[in-house]
Amino acid sequence: MDRDNGKRVLLLAPTGRDGPASCALLEQAGIAPRLCSGIDELLHALEEGAGAGIIAEEGFIATDCGPLFEWVEKQPPWSDFPFIILTTRHPDTRRRQTTLWLITHLKNVTLQERPIQKMTLVSAVQAALRGRLRQYEAAKYLAEREQAASRLEELVSERTRQLQEANSNLTAAQESLTMALEAAQMRTWHVDLAGDRRGKLPRGSSPSGVVSLLARWSSAVEERLLPEEEQAFATAFDQARDTGKFHLEARVLRGNEEVHWVVAEGRVYRDEKHDPVRLAGTIRDVTERRQVEESLRQTQKLEVIGQLTGGVAHDFNNLLTAVLGNIELASLRTRDQNLLSVLRSAASAAERGAKLTGQLLAFARKQHLAPRVVSLNELVSSMGDLLLQTIGATIRIETVLEKDLWPVLIDPTQLELVILNLAINSRDAMPHGGRLTVATRNIGRSDARRPAGLKRGDYVAISVSDTGSGMTQEVAAKAFEPFFTTKAVGQGTGLGLSQVLGFAHQSGGEARIDSRVGHGTTITILLPRSRESLPPVIDDDRPVTVDGKAATILVVDDDAAVRTLTVQALETMNYRVIEAENGRVALDLVRQNQIDLALIDLVMPIMNGRQLATRIRADDPKRSLLFMTGYDDLSGSDDPFAQETVIKKPFKLVELGAAVERALSARKDPRPTPWNVTPFRRAKRNE
Repeated sequence: MDRDNGKRVLLLAPTGRDGPASCALLEQAGIAPRLCSGIDELLHALEEGAGAGIIAEEGFIATDCGPLFEWVEKQPPWSDFPFIILTTRHPDTRRRQTTLWLITHLKNVTLQERPIQKMTLVSAVQAALRGRLRQYEAAKYLAEREQAASRLEELVSERTRQLQEANSNLTAAQESLTMALEAAQMRTWHVDLAGDRRGKLPRGSSPSGVVSLLARWSSAVEERLLPEEEQAFATAFDQARDTGKFHLEARVLRGNEEVHWVVAEGRVYRDEKHDPVRLAGTIRDVTERRQVEESLRQTQKLEVIGQLTGGVAHDFNNLLTAVLGNIELASLRTRDQNLLSVLRSAASAAERGAKLTGQLLAFARKQHLAPRVVSLNELVSSMGDLLLQTIGATIRIETVLEKDLWPVLIDPTQLELVILNLAINSRDAMPHGGRLTVATRNIGRSDARRPAGLKRGDYVAISVSDTGSGMTQEVAAKAFEPFFTTKAVGQGTGLGLSQVLGFAHQSGGEARIDSRVGHGTTITILLPRSRESLPPVIDDDRPVTVDGKAATILVVDDDAAVRTLTVQALETMNYRVIEAENGRVALDLVRQNQIDLALIDLVMPIMNGRQLATRIRADDPKRSLLFMTGYDDLSGSDDPFAQETVIKKPFKLVELGAAVERALSARKDPRPTPWNVTPFRRAKRNE
């Protein structure tokens, strides 16, 4: 397959407008589509190479799908081609059975039920393309490793042959072999077989014989096989008996009780009677390869889940904005206490939903951060009373703060929430009391404590440790996955640690977990060092004011419910409001009216918020802008609108009013306004 074609998407939609409409949508998102007329053209395109396939379920009707299923079965081991099936909810049992049949034969399938949300389809395609790209990278990596291993095996074989043939130069050949093995980080081993009964290798079905050989082999390699690997060892000896070659890939325990993956290669040497007398070979570590493969699988899985959760949170935040806003408007228009009580209950439930979507966005790395340069030591010290009140007096709190700690560029409020959530988890793991330790330390490029796999650069680590019950390796491996929890139903959402991981990644860092059953758990967040100096403490409580309400505001949002709510709320505040359902209409209104502020939704079809803002600023560089969003982000350093005010959905009416006032007053106040909204006063450091 051509890897250069791995970024294009193949579409098969023989009826209706799904094909042309999907092509147009993908092209707008910067994705290269190819519309196929039938299964034969689709198969031809698959042979050329592609990143993903979108197939309407009608494309399988009255068509021989056998060649396509055969192509799926014959994929190389590294390949798992992603298909997105456009389906329609139907009560017909046969249709559902057909869908299950397709999933079974196409393997890697994502279902998109029509009518399809445009952002959901684009997100699913982008996730599929990223997964496909990683498959190509894995294929290249594994091919290179296999080539290197093959070359190394040839080298060892050649050196071994030279040793057998050149008895007169035995010493020199042995030295050469030793040098080659050291360069390849390999060791040699051999087992004497001459004393075995009848001079034959026992099969795996002979337990006593295998145990004897296992003991001698473990002594030769100075490592012990894990008990669950002994059957693989017996199978390797069976193969050596029949073929003369020994191959074993298994986990072993070293003297420090650390588990390592190794590959042992060897051959059987026989005497003139063809009886085996010796088994000898080499052993090398492959731990690094295993870690890379496992990391790749985990990254792919979390990336796909992150994209899906982010898309869901976007749609959900639009719904919550309309729900909360209308509840607030209704509360302002009644004095009926019974009705107000009902509205307060509804608002409380909706706010819990907003908190849940916030956790989803944190995992998807799409939460809105207000980064600034801070000292983690100051932040931890300021949280002492809060931690004590949260976890209670039965748990002792200790802090181990490294002197001269480097500054970091983060959102301190979000990090405080992360630390608080970790402390609550630790409290739950210590029902009978214990010790909670919050520690900070610098980690330089050459630090011996630097975790493996960390990207280059200096980091500052902040860790939360407890002496609680700990986790098994299986639980710890899944702890960062969203919705995974070991708590009872109703006692946790399973989003706490995934939110920690999302915050760390969005801040440019990493999160690690170290836990053992009965010995507690340590969660460490590694944040990149900031080269900026800590800012001076600012104590500025001056209120932000504007000169009256005689302003015209343009509201642009493709969601009718959110747009209507926003217009009504602003009119209640005595603003003059005009509205537009998309960017094109908005541009016409800007050119026809005197607009003081454009309030723009970031995520819209056809023309998104950034594109619209770029067009507006091209006509008037000083035009006031205010963005609202429930998903997208402007925090990137290369985003031209990174310094603009953003209000996050769902928002309260007082937050909307404050954001509008701040955006309007920014024209008169040259000082930069932080993009996260602080309604009534500017933030102090470490607030």
